Amino acid sequence: MPDIVEVIKEQHRQVDELLEEATHDGVDKAAILHEVHRMLLPHSEAEEDFVYPAIRAKAAEAGEEVVDGTVEHHQVEELMQNLLRSDPDRPGWDGTLAAIIGELRHHVEEEEEELLPILEKSFSADEREAMGRRFVEATTGKLPDHHHTKSELYDLAREQDIPGRSGMSKDELAEAVGEA
Repeated sequence: MPDIVEVIKEQHRQVDELLEEATHDGVDKAAILHEVHRMLLPHSEAEEDFVYPAIRAKAAEAGEEVVDGTVEHHQVEELMQNLLRSDPDRPGWDGTLAAIIGELRHHVEEEEEELLPILEKSFSADEREAMGRRFVEATTGKLPDHHHTKSELYDLAREQDIPGRSGMSKDELAEAVGEA
């Protein structure tokens, strides 16, 4: 499993590719935007929930950038909600899409140049990998089971209050956690 920095950058690229596709004629822009929204919301929530606080804990001077990143998440979410409620043929729709793309590209640039390097420098490879696994789970709803140790799976099973976990094998824990 790649570390948190690579996971975040990959998700940034996926969103950018979808948004670029949405600017072309003859595509289902609304469907593409729904897919972007489906990806962005958990991405932003995970960053705000545990990535940004981890950055702030290691580099207090990044506090302003963390706040800016959170504000930008909320601005894009509001623009996205407005766009999703409207018709792609409505005048101004393409302009709002362009504003979202511009805001997201600005946000990604700042995040990748100012915040993600803190993760690379201040966290060990193991810490970044653990955070990456948590981020994948939070943003996709899928638990990369084959990358968890039995102990990690047991901890997840305990968090989900799965009965009988103490007697389960690693495969049984993975299955139980994935089904919970």
